[in-house]
Amino acid sequence: MSLVAFILGLIISLGVLLPQLLGLRSRLAAAKRRNETMEREITNLRRAGQRIEEDQQFLFQFLKEFPNYARELYGGVTERELPAVLLNVVMRSLKPTYGAVMVRRGKHEGDPRQPRMVVAAVGPDSSKLKTGTEVPLDKGDLAFVAQTQLVMNRQDLVTETTRGKVKEQSLPGFEADLIAPMVYDQETLGLIAVTRPQKTSADAKAALHLVARTGAQALHNAATLKQAKISADMDGLTGIFNKRHMSQTLSDLIYKAACKAYDTATTTGRLKPATLAIFLFDIDNFKNYNDVNGHVAGDRLLQELAGLIQQSIRKDDIFGRFGGEEFLVIFPNINAAQAMAAAQKLRSVITSHKFAFGEKQPLGLISVSGGVAEYPYDGLDATSLLHKADEALYEAKRQGRNRVLAVVRPGEAGDTADDAVATAQGAPKPA
Repeated sequence: MSLVAFILGLIISLGVLLPQLLGLRSRLAAAKRRNETMEREITNLRRAGQRIEEDQQFLFQFLKEFPNYARELYGGVTERELPAVLLNVVMRSLKPTYGAVMVRRGKHEGDPRQPRMVVAAVGPDSSKLKTGTEVPLDKGDLAFVAQTQLVMNRQDLVTETTRGKVKEQSLPGFEADLIAPMVYDQETLGLIAVTRPQKTSADAKAALHLVARTGAQALHNAATLKQAKISADMDGLTGIFNKRHMSQTLSDLIYKAACKAYDTATTTGRLKPATLAIFLFDIDNFKNYNDVNGHVAGDRLLQELAGLIQQSIRKDDIFGRFGGEEFLVIFPNINAAQAMAAAQKLRSVITSHKFAFGEKQPLGLISVSGGVAEYPYDGLDATSLLHKADEALYEAKRQGRNRVLAVVRPGEAGDTADDAVATAQGAPKPA
């Protein structure tokens, strides 16, 4: 009986303890899972904290360096130089594998294409994307960013691709991970695109946005400054260079020629002056033209003649209006004889052109008289060279107009040679 009682008691005890043991085991397993979950969460929190710390360090460093970036962008660089400076800022701040700066090019007269983006700077040199590559603005990821004017990363672009708004890459082979538009006054002036930047967080996105906004302002300022400089150098009526610009350019070219001659003498031991020549001319009987036909017709004559000469000179020649009806052509790197031939050709172009009311002029056509002077033989600076050319111009007037004369130097036999050249080119003989 005692054995039966013992066994029954044991069974009863096991029945009572077993559920407790099973429950304890279950609780231990749950506690272990909670512990593992907590460890993972702690690990994730540590990683998140590390990322936040790294992002903070990136943002701190970026904001610390940003005044230097801004100084570079506003440091007097030209509109042409700015994309390279901007790219340098992007590569240093975001450290991408590749980066590109694209700027908008306007539609030129006679160009059937619509405004477009052009890759103005790309780095590093190993990139397959090359400067000068055109970026279409009617399709692709870059075009979408330019149109929406929103900074987008790869995730944003994938989302828009899923929605069907972005169907392809604007530049095949260049998959941008971060794109920022350069927007000024609601106008997209350009784009900054990078692939695989070292930082891809929201802070990196914000940093590129700030660089792009600063770049847009710098682009606008550079373009405005360039336009202001062009306006200051151009004659308002004819659209060619004005007297201020021509005088400064002539002085600069004479200085360069003098430096070149000095360098040659230093290197070779022989003085070989670098030459340049000028052709100063004005319209014959222009006052009569204005008096007979009116000042509006006179302005049109100046404009038409300026355009005609602009089309007839060499690429390296510099042409501008030097006074009321007076014009100046600078011929770099040629001597007086070559300049005389070029000047006679221009005179012939003018006399053979059918200007309005030309038949009413005293000579029966529109003509010019001018003087040619050569540096350094006729003058060592712009003032003296222009003075000599002006003297030759007035001698051409005195001899009957519609002719070009070179400066007569001491020891030369008068104007005979110049008269012969003028006559050979069809000018009337001196009165």
